[in-house]
Amino acid sequence: MMMKHKRIAALLLALTLLGGAVTLAVSGGTSGDPLVSKSYVDGTYVPELTARAEEQAAQRHEEIYAAAADRLEAKAALYAARAGVLTGEGSYHAAFSDIRLKQGDVVQVSAGSGFLLLAGEASLSCPSGKVLDLSNGWEKSTGAMSLNRRYLAVENTVAAITVTSPTAVLSLEGFYSLTGSSATDYNALADAMKALGLFKGSDTAYGSGYDLEQPPTRIQGLIMFLRLLGEEETALATTAQNPFADVPAWAGPYAAYAYEKGYTKGVDSAARLFGTDNAIKAEEYMTFVLRALGYRDSGESPDFTWDASLQKAQELGVLTAGEYRLMAESRFLRAQVVYVSYFALDATYKDGGTLLARLESSGTLDPDAVRQVRSGVMVSRLN
Repeated sequence: MMMKHKRIAALLLALTLLGGAVTLAVSGGTSGDPLVSKSYVDGTYVPELTARAEEQAAQRHEEIYAAAADRLEAKAALYAARAGVLTGEGSYHAAFSDIRLKQGDVVQVSAGSGFLLLAGEASLSCPSGKVLDLSNGWEKSTGAMSLNRRYLAVENTVAAITVTSPTAVLSLEGFYSLTGSSATDYNALADAMKALGLFKGSDTAYGSGYDLEQPPTRIQGLIMFLRLLGEEETALATTAQNPFADVPAWAGPYAAYAYEKGYTKGVDSAARLFGTDNAIKAEEYMTFVLRALGYRDSGESPDFTWDASLQKAQELGVLTAGEYRLMAESRFLRAQVVYVSYFALDATYKDGGTLLARLESSGTLDPDAVRQVRSGVMVSRLN
């Protein structure tokens, strides 16, 4: 039908021009001496004129078609994103809601969708269109995203957000689709540890309060250690006095119990400092884990020293070679605390059996609940 319309337009143009030529022929000559012969008009002029008209019409058609195709492609991306909601391949949030992501995950948003990065690191790219940084009104189409800046995908835009840190929290409004990566899913491990009561998160209002993107503190490491021992409830019930001046009231029972049991002496006995908010190093946390497994780093004939705890953990099979490299070479975050603690449950206790078996036999963990929770975890260990 479109081709038919093109040919009609070309013929009309040709006939218009031909009409002028015929007028000249009729008014400017005679039947015996015409200015333009009929054979020339029929055999040359009209075909050439028709061809030129068709060429011009075709060129204009291509320009219009290309512009329309660009608009349709952008619209198609939007409709595809929305259709994904119906097919289960996409999602929709009527108001800003956060999702927890892992490294390599890609979130695609379309026109009208808003988003902001609450934690972690991510990069932005726009295969088509652009986004606006509503915090300053500037346009952005590629590069690292800034934390807590609200972005909006404008008309005819498809934007892709790729997570570049081990974990991230993204808040979204509107239509989006998620393509998951095969990277380590620390979020899944955190969910499992929380379900087991071994990880409870913080008061942060987003990302389930997990704060996996933050470095752990000494007090957080101590609390995780007591949970791995199965002694948290005992610690919370202690009547011992907290000897440390820098430990807040909510953490006082943990510090008091650990000090009384000889689990910690703090960082400065004279100043009565525990170092509550100091970041705990990977070697320090692994020291806690090895202690929970029955190994000693003090007294006569210690099993290891704290500064060589990572090597000792690999030697004992608590860490794989890949996990050792992760702990030794990467920034130590709460994500790694969750990872190490989860897989330490399967580690062999110094006197035999596993840490998990001891927690179950002591009544700290319910075996049926453990099996149910762990059956849903599909995270492989780093080799």
